[in-house]
Amino acid sequence: MGTTARRTARPSAPRSVTTAGLGLALLATAACGGGAGTPAPTAGTAGRTATPTAAAAPTTTSTAPSAPATAAPEPTAALGAFTAPGTEVTAEPAGGRLTVVAVRTGEHEGYDRVVYELAGEGLPGWRVGWVDRAVEDPSGAVVPVDGDAVLQVWLTGTAYPHDSGHDELAQDLRPDRGDVEHVTRPLTFEGMTQSFVGVDDGPRPVRVLLLEDPVRVVVDVQDDD
Repeated sequence: MGTTARRTARPSAPRSVTTAGLGLALLATAACGGGAGTPAPTAGTAGRTATPTAAAAPTTTSTAPSAPATAAPEPTAALGAFTAPGTEVTAEPAGGRLTVVAVRTGEHEGYDRVVYELAGEGLPGWRVGWVDRAVEDPSGAVVPVDGDAVLQVWLTGTAYPHDSGHDELAQDLRPDRGDVEHVTRPLTFEGMTQSFVGVDDGPRPVRVLLLEDPVRVVVDVQDDD
């Protein structure tokens, strides 16, 4: 399974239901995959606490083949509230000219996580919300996505590889554990990158974080227990 036709024209950007501002988040320990490094102050959507604390490692992680190692782990605790289904979580980019170079997933206590790692300049924005069908923009083709519910992830402030100087991840990810069943390869068109996340038994509350060093957009999907 995977994406279908490439993009030929771009409709207007998805309209957000709510607008979240940028906040601060500090990197902590235990993540979906990463090595040692120095965390940098980061921005997230509104409603998130400013200082995450350390927590236990996830029970399992799934990493896309050939994904580069991260310079710092993602925080796993004290990250703020989840947003109820039916609300689009949004944030604006800040001089972003980035390309998605890796995608990872992890199963944590109380939620499952998808990490989009980007390389380039500036900081990205996002528009994340549940959709009835995975419709590729701008072709309008319906993308097959494994799972019972589909979460659409738009990353804004992104760039084509020849503009950012970094190769875009060119494969889907299908984790072997957790409630995230499928993450479609990111596809970029005119400053926006689209990906879909297939989840068991959704829709569910979500939370989005922005981290730096390297730049990552972290999407958490709350467990349905």
